[in-house]
Amino acid sequence: MAMNECKRKGVGKTILAATAVIGASTFLSMGILQAATATEFKKTDTIPTVYANYEEDSSQAVQSSVPNGYKKADYTIGDIELEYYRSQTPTSKDMRVEEAAEIGAQALWEVFDVNLEGQVVEMGYQQATDGLPRSAWDAEVLMNGELSFHFSVDSVTGELFSIDRASRTLDADVSVAFDPALDKNPQEFVVLAKEMAEKYHVVDGTVNAEYNGQGYAENDPTISIDITGENGEIALMTFSRYDKELLGISYSASYKPWLEHIEALQKQLEDKVQSIEKNTLLGDEKEEPTLRVIELE
Repeated sequence: MAMNECKRKGVGKTILAATAVIGASTFLSMGILQAATATEFKKTDTIPTVYANYEEDSSQAVQSSVPNGYKKADYTIGDIELEYYRSQTPTSKDMRVEEAAEIGAQALWEVFDVNLEGQVVEMGYQQATDGLPRSAWDAEVLMNGELSFHFSVDSVTGELFSIDRASRTLDADVSVAFDPALDKNPQEFVVLAKEMAEKYHVVDGTVNAEYNGQGYAENDPTISIDITGENGEIALMTFSRYDKELLGISYSASYKPWLEHIEALQKQLEDKVQSIEKNTLLGDEKEEPTLRVIELE
């Protein structure tokens, strides 16, 4: 489809805008418990939970051993006070909330060196959705009363879906603008991501790292790296461009189906735009450009 034809019929900007929104959505997995994400999930129909060959395909299936040196902390478990979570109920197949919280506590200790002694872990149950076809226990971690971390765990297998810091507000005047020089040469962060992915066993087998893109949260500029392993595993690691801190990991169990969901939405969008363009070309050639709202299934 030629871009000049799209612009002539007023469709080009619609395609670009919609594609930009869909592309940006892939990064929502890094802040899965933020209000924007919860709101988006409200628009998505729940679907039957899918567990096809998860034991064979996943490097993050729940392990019987705890990280070396880890000692269970005395933390309080509460509820995430959002209507979205209050409206959903675990099934008999789901693990107890205490088990899910402890899996996340161990991951926080191992990846971010966080001790939850005396802290609060607020939990919420989430049914399977189009973007994540497996149910989950989601968590917001409050350190000294402040939202500090998130994590998400498969409610049946205990597999980690994601773990990340809450958005930071830096005490510095930092530019969050796109960095063209870094875009041309992101190798420093690619190497860093590969080393950390190997250290924390983000994927199985040989680790490969590839630059994904740039963004920001609050005034903290970010860079994201795709991590691939064996059996088609792909995860996402995000770092601060300001101080190289690891901000979060979306593991393959959640990131891969989300990418597949986004790809399907993009295909729907392309098909509908092509249909609109075809119908327009068959109609009045003098039709003025209009803004069209395209509904996706």
